[in-house]
Amino acid sequence: MARDGRLGPGDFQLSLADRVKLLQALESPSASLSSVAKLFGISKSQAGRIGRSREQILADWRTNANPLRKRKREGKGGEVEDTLFLWFQQALARGERLSGPILKAKAQELALHSGREFEATDGWLCRWKTRHNIVFKRQLGEKQDADVGSAQSWVSEVLPSLLAGYSAENIFNADETGLLYRGYPGRDPTLLSSKKAKDRVSVLCCANHAGTEKRRLLVVGKSRRPRCLPKDLHALPIAYASSANAWVTAHIFQQWVLQWDQELRRNRRKVLLFLAHNSAHPRELQAKLHHIKLAFFPPNTSSITQPLDMGVVCNLKGHYRALVAAKAQLSPEQGRAGRAAEIAGRVTLLDAIYMLHQAWSLVRPATVQSCFRKAGFHLAPSEREELDLLPLADVPRPPFMSEQDFSEFVGMDAEEPAVGEMTSEECVLAQRSQWAEAAECSEEDGDPDPGSCITAAEALAGLSAAMKWCQLHGLVYHWERLLETESTVRMAAVAEACQSQAPGRSRYVPGVGLLAPLGLGSACSDPSCSAAL
Repeated sequence: MARDGRLGPGDFQLSLADRVKLLQALESPSASLSSVAKLFGISKSQAGRIGRSREQILADWRTNANPLRKRKREGKGGEVEDTLFLWFQQALARGERLSGPILKAKAQELALHSGREFEATDGWLCRWKTRHNIVFKRQLGEKQDADVGSAQSWVSEVLPSLLAGYSAENIFNADETGLLYRGYPGRDPTLLSSKKAKDRVSVLCCANHAGTEKRRLLVVGKSRRPRCLPKDLHALPIAYASSANAWVTAHIFQQWVLQWDQELRRNRRKVLLFLAHNSAHPRELQAKLHHIKLAFFPPNTSSITQPLDMGVVCNLKGHYRALVAAKAQLSPEQGRAGRAAEIAGRVTLLDAIYMLHQAWSLVRPATVQSCFRKAGFHLAPSEREELDLLPLADVPRPPFMSEQDFSEFVGMDAEEPAVGEMTSEECVLAQRSQWAEAAECSEEDGDPDPGSCITAAEALAGLSAAMKWCQLHGLVYHWERLLETESTVRMAAVAEACQSQAPGRSRYVPGVGLLAPLGLGSACSDPSCSAAL
């Protein structure tokens, strides 16, 4: 092993799968380094080196499909090979039939786009398939169109066997939806379409049958590092990711579900996750999951069989639109109805993220339960007799909108795509971005938010004015809450100043105190939302 801590030639006696098992064994409270080394037949120093290379090994495990390999050999194609494997995974998710000639032709196309000299020979293809553990098998084609009758047949004949052995708390559904977060009735349609790339995000929602657990939302934007967001993205109340088209891709979904699987492993819990059949949800992902069992709805039947599509997503968007309308209506600049659209157009991505988080917390367990029942998820006969709730039943209507106008407002982005695969050019760009990730970490895209430059002194001055206003109007309860907030801001400002003087020091978390930097599994502040990506 190299002295800089990287794995050396002597550390590859164990296969990739065995090294992952060794890392899992080291996590046991009663395990010692010497006992684990003896168990795997290696030296104590070698086991220690593998333990220190945990991140590298887990990254290889997530991206390499051959768990039996002992060395990660790079092919002569380099970037072309990695990009081809990314395209290969997406093609499989779309249900395409692939062959050797198709892969060689695609490799040549990708090499042309990347400007590299490359020849896809039969020998190269054989080695590439071996490295990624790819074997072509004869398989039956899947029916592309499913009518209402086949969906009902799946619900009555297949679904009960899938649900057997799982409680309502451990049955989940995840779904993606597109959101025009600045959309508002009255905005200039030409402006809306021209700004759509910046104004839209994709949102991944996930909740269980009981409605008691709503996973933290995953928001996917186009910019890798939007200027309006904090430098530490882990401080957000949701998880944030980016892709070329602001879509949930197979790579993004894989990272999300693998981290959830790790969390479930620590809690010794197993769940059943229902997914729509699309390119973001590759079936091969099941081989990497140990505590999540994937179940797929029949193709093109999500509007009938998917619980979140039966009203949960609509309820989420309803609460979000109501918050946007309230923000416009209560703005001091609001002079006439036409100004509401202009004010809504100023909503930043940061504003949208916090309003989405608030809207998700307002989605009630009863709403989630009702949607699972509508989709045919009946764990007890009594569930069939319960009344279903309308998706927007508990959403407050803006006083200046009719029922029809509000419904159209909520559904204005119903046709926005939320998942998709990348083109050849986008595959090349995505692979290059992964290779140059360190250089891209300093990228800052997106619309700047004037509020992101607010100093601690300015924040405290604003709080002081709000507290004075509450005192003059006798709002004691709200004054007390603002007093707590003022104390939190002061402590955060002190901690931030200390951290800037000594990088790597603990950071302040409101309501908790000084903690180490948060990981990807930080919890949602809403009690019903659990930690996710």
